[in-house]
Amino acid sequence: MEKGMQRLSVILVLASFVSLFSAFTAMAAGDKEKRFETKNGGYVTISNIVETKKIKDVGYGETMYVATAPVTVTFYGELADDDMIAKWADEDSLEYVGIKNNKAQLTEPVKYGVFPIFKGQTRGDNDPILLEVVASPGEAKQPEATPQVKTEALSASPTPAKVLVNSKDTAFEAYNINGNNYFKLRDLAMSVNDSEKSFEVSWDAAKNAISLASNKAYTPEGNELTISGKPTGKQVTETTANLSLNGKEVKFTAYLIDGNNYFKLRDIAGLMNIGVTWDEKANAIRIDTKADYKE
Repeated sequence: MEKGMQRLSVILVLASFVSLFSAFTAMAAGDKEKRFETKNGGYVTISNIVETKKIKDVGYGETMYVATAPVTVTFYGELADDDMIAKWADEDSLEYVGIKNNKAQLTEPVKYGVFPIFKGQTRGDNDPILLEVVASPGEAKQPEATPQVKTEALSASPTPAKVLVNSKDTAFEAYNINGNNYFKLRDLAMSVNDSEKSFEVSWDAAKNAISLASNKAYTPEGNELTISGKPTGKQVTETTANLSLNGKEVKFTAYLIDGNNYFKLRDIAGLMNIGVTWDEKANAIRIDTKADYKE
């Protein structure tokens, strides 16, 4: 999902290797389709690879494959919801490439990260494939793109209050941004699963879209309600993912933190009619699925 929904510090870690990119050639030139095997079945092919380069490893390997445009990436096997291809032109600009019928065409001469995740696999099962697409020899140089306006980064600090879901103490990795508490969408869905207010979460990588379905059981991915060590303050930016409920688009401000989409607790609670109150005596946020949402 969230490519997230997605499950990675794609912006902070993946994009950082752009500035560290340095290399030496490891494969002779010449168009070639390369096959990449994954664990537990499924594989990926990438066309027009002409060389490999060694780069500084910032957490995603030290090999960069270079291919001439247009490049076809083909996935052989049933993809999971959070399979994705990330594209970045610089250290601060990240987009996702649409995958249709298990294929994607890469034409823009920038760097990409291919993250193959097939059904039955989880994040971390397969190594990402780092790819640099270059213009074909003799191809006319494309006009430079108009610089994108950078989204101002905001500070997020770990939420100090404990969270009680139907009176049960539940651990969340939540953050306070501008005085509001933001929770990972899949964590919220997991915490109220099997209750009156259950809701499903799904991710469409091709459309960069999150879909919610009310009154449906949530399908766990396996990494919900986990704490990544000791949470610390972070710089965050607004997510570009679209959100819909039961097929209708919903407009909320959300943030991307470590590759996951975080939404304001009261926005999602109001959307799903889940009771949320502040217990000052207990210094706790109370989430009550038997109660209706009230401002």
